[in-house]
Amino acid sequence: MNKIEYKTKGFQITLLAMTFLAFSLLHGCAPEHKNGNKNPFLHGLGLKSFVHHGPTEIYNRDNIFDYINGEAEAYLPLGFRLLYIGRYRKPGTDKMMLVDAYDMGAPKGARGVFDLYSRKGGVKIEGLGSAGWTDNSIILFCRDRYFFRVWPDSNTETDGIAELKDLLELSRSIDGRVG
Repeated sequence: MNKIEYKTKGFQITLLAMTFLAFSLLHGCAPEHKNGNKNPFLHGLGLKSFVHHGPTEIYNRDNIFDYINGEAEAYLPLGFRLLYIGRYRKPGTDKMMLVDAYDMGAPKGARGVFDLYSRKGGVKIEGLGSAGWTDNSIILFCRDRYFFRVWPDSNTETDGIAELKDLLELSRSIDGRVG
């Protein structure tokens, strides 16, 4: 084999390896939803009564401490995989709501986090996920492998604070899209 053939073969092998690597990374970075579709949290849930506002934030096992420093130790042993954070607004209002959707890998992990946070006070919410709870300022529920926390976004510069009825409506809308 002469030098030109050797360089051509080397280039072809390198190109093939780079293509395979790019394909692997593309599919490895976009988790699939249980029904085979791309995970809805990456592109918003497409809710009819609420508008997704801004980009979805995503945290993993390496950087979850940046969002919930001090609480992450509760999530990691229960199978935490990814956290999606979305901001939503109900049209006609300036009230912003946060949705934290924790992918716990399995229903057991999601239920474990739910049980941890719903032990003190509050009341059960019937018909929301596999379990729902509120303390009148935040709503927690789990559906399949996801644990959800829906609460007012106090970091936005608005005059209004989301009320429990808005949080509940958003929670039920999400539950209908994920289940």
